Amino acid sequence: MKIISERGFPQDDYDDYDDTLEENTEETCEHLCVYRGKCVSCERLAFKNVHQGMWLWLNKEEMDRIRKVESEKLLEDKKMVLVLDLDQTLIHSTEQEKYLRTPQELMQHELRDSLFRLSRPWEKMMLKLRPFVHTFLKEASTMFEIYMCTTGTRSYALKVTEFLDPERVYFKYSRIIAREDLFETDEKSLDLVLREQRMVLALDDTKSVWRKNEVNLILVKKYHYFDSDDDLSHVSHSALETDEDETIGTLPAVLEELKVIHRLFFNPKFEAGLSHRNVGLIFARRSVLRGCTLSFKHIFPSDFMRENSRLWLMAEELGAKFSMDNLLYPITHMVTWFATAEEFQEAELEEFILVHPKWLRACYYAVSRVSENDYLIKPKD
Repeated sequence: MKIISERGFPQDDYDDYDDTLEENTEETCEHLCVYRGKCVSCERLAFKNVHQGMWLWLNKEEMDRIRKVESEKLLEDKKMVLVLDLDQTLIHSTEQEKYLRTPQELMQHELRDSLFRLSRPWEKMMLKLRPFVHTFLKEASTMFEIYMCTTGTRSYALKVTEFLDPERVYFKYSRIIAREDLFETDEKSLDLVLREQRMVLALDDTKSVWRKNEVNLILVKKYHYFDSDDDLSHVSHSALETDEDETIGTLPAVLEELKVIHRLFFNPKFEAGLSHRNVGLIFARRSVLRGCTLSFKHIFPSDFMRENSRLWLMAEELGAKFSMDNLLYPITHMVTWFATAEEFQEAELEEFILVHPKWLRACYYAVSRVSENDYLIKPKD
């Protein structure tokens, strides 16, 4: 998908087309019909995007309308949007001669289900899928509408998609954003995704390309399967004759994080509705109580599923870990309405803090760790 102003429009070789650059006022009209980048009614400039493989020109109001309508449809289906990088996030590729294998050799290779030869008239390369990638895409697609955003060319992205998603279940043509679509070749932007950014996550191994959308970014460890002439600081998996673990590697861990974010985004127990949910706030809160391990006492009935309570979900969104009945030590905080004499002694001995549930709420709404001093549980006289 691409959205650019007339100033960036790649001109075609039409003799009757005036390619003189006009001043871009960034103003658009309310008319819907556009020809050659200008409104047919008032000749104002329009914006361009790609839809189902075709370049379309839309005014800003129409883009905003599409963004709103399509986002509402996704929210009704309890889906968010996930924008995935390609190279060193989902795959690793190389043109190095030492790695090239013939199709016959690949048939006998122990990695034949994840190692492929990509051949085009002007280049030959080997492609390695990141372990767990197929399961990752399958499970993520139940929670997210999936896009690809790569600084590689569209032809390269489409070729790689044949191995990542041969049935075209996850990466629809209109959801592949490639180098030709970017405003700058070294910068990615969620403006290219016609969905509300508050519900969009980006997964990438490079932070610098998301300069305008860092609050939406989940940064992942680079996947180095092949040796690299450009980066000698990493020893590749192929050199070590290893690979990432299918169960505890990068993508399984990211999938679990996505499940938590999705559950928190659509949590019906929060006071504000979906219109107030924002992944930027969820990300900001995820580090507030990181490093804290909580235990809940005298809060929930014995037969109550505490994991579904508002307090528990708040603490989870704040990045805290939990101790079930003090079995996980050391805990840092016991959240309780009151404490017995024995619990005060235990807190002193184990060096954890007895704190009122209001402390969690205060941290949540402040989006920062509030001092416990005003929320301490104190012994009764």
